[in-house]
Amino acid sequence: MHSQERRSTWVAQANHSLYLEGLLTSKEYDGDANSYVVGKISADQLVEKTRARFGLI
Repeated sequence: MHSQERRSTWVAQANHSLYLEGLLTSKEYDGDANSYVVGKISADQLVEKTRARFGLI
């Protein structure tokens, strides 16, 4: 499995976990997650962007 496929799987699993908890992702997060999947940003950057969006820095 290639890196992009792995990242896509990880994002899908995280989204599914949120869904099972009754939560949905935002359009902003979806855009950031897609940037992660295609390799434009790192996992650390995805977490940083998500935390910043909610004032958790």
